[in-house]
Amino acid sequence: MWEEAALAGAEPAATLLSAARARRMRMERFVQNDPEVSRAASSDAQACAAEAHRAWSAQFPEAAGASVQFVQIGESGIEALYLEAVCTASWARLQGFTPLIDRRGDLLAAFNRVVQLSPELDGAGAERELGTLLSALPSYAGGDLREARRHLEAAIRTAPQEARNHLVLARTVAVKSQDRALFESELRSAAQSSDAIVSVQASALLQREDDLFGPAEAAQRTPGGGQK
Repeated sequence: MWEEAALAGAEPAATLLSAARARRMRMERFVQNDPEVSRAASSDAQACAAEAHRAWSAQFPEAAGASVQFVQIGESGIEALYLEAVCTASWARLQGFTPLIDRRGDLLAAFNRVVQLSPELDGAGAERELGTLLSALPSYAGGDLREARRHLEAAIRTAPQEARNHLVLARTVAVKSQDRALFESELRSAAQSSDAIVSVQASALLQREDDLFGPAEAAQRTPGGGQK
């Protein structure tokens, strides 16, 4: 009933976009506070994606078909397209690899369209999400760590003060490629952020460094140079 009322209003896109933003904020709070609370986060992610989709399709109904038609979405609908893709990707990750693989084509198309029209949106969020997606997908489904790093480094160049870009580069590409130096440098940058949540997450990851990479070389040495 609320959705029908919103769509009947004078500016349905603005109302639906506002609702999608709120759903995303609550979804991320659930995940940040307790990663095990997946049911509530999943519900909000689905609602966020649906409301965002209705927001941009209210303005660009001709683009509501295949992903190749995202090129028809103009700047006024780009935040809604971005939110739909972000929330869809979040929902898919909560379900497992299969839903993420199934939706990768639309997600890649949506984020690339956002990069074209609004590269600075949400702290270079589209490049950050492309890097996250390409690092999460298995190689047979298009996953590519080199491409993931390229997108994340592009995000850092576009929004160097956005700590989330440094955090994501560290916990995805650095961990998967076992690049300890990259992991440390990016997390140190993120840990100094004024964003308290990102700073805490970066510090917590740094504390898990040995679990993720194994003990540092110095810690592996034994008396006598390791000789029996």
